[in-house]
Amino acid sequence: MKKYSSNLAFIDLLFNMLVGFTCLFIISFLLINPIAKKGLVDPPVKLMVEARWGDESKWDVDLWAKSPNSLVGYPSKESGYVTLSRDDLGKTNDTYTVNGITKVVKRNYEVVNLTDLPDGEYVINVHMFSAQFNEKLFPINIRVVQIQPYRVIYEDNVYMDWPKQERTAVSFNVVNGKIRDINTMVQQKIRTKYELGVP
Repeated sequence: MKKYSSNLAFIDLLFNMLVGFTCLFIISFLLINPIAKKGLVDPPVKLMVEARWGDESKWDVDLWAKSPNSLVGYPSKESGYVTLSRDDLGKTNDTYTVNGITKVVKRNYEVVNLTDLPDGEYVINVHMFSAQFNEKLFPINIRVVQIQPYRVIYEDNVYMDWPKQERTAVSFNVVNGKIRDINTMVQQKIRTKYELGVP
């Protein structure tokens, strides 16, 4: 009697496993979620200027920004494409009350946003608004950030010595939308000129 050997069962099992793995791969590939574009944040801000000083400090510091055709500070918080988004008064406006409980936000922070960058000179100043100021070399951190593409243009501390002092943190030029000639040496009194009505 002749015996016949066949690999048909093994081939059938192998083919069924292959079909099963292929189906699992296709199903898993279909279940992969694409990157959600709804969560993308695309702010219209092109440049952001931040001033931050001691979170526990009671002193009022003001941020001033001069663009080619506007000047923004606490008396005039918006001018076309330049906006002072937060005017921090030290501890004065850092409290809030919820359900009768008063809380203090330990943060001293001002920010200016620019939604356009026309060609010309830009000056960023800080002003020690507090009249009763008794600290020597009071540091204020100034940060200038370009949003798209993201890059830190300038970040350093500006030190204040006396009440009502105004100092230029940084100035720069914009040429064809590009920031150039970053300068930290030249001092320009833009707030003083504003208060005196000098153009």
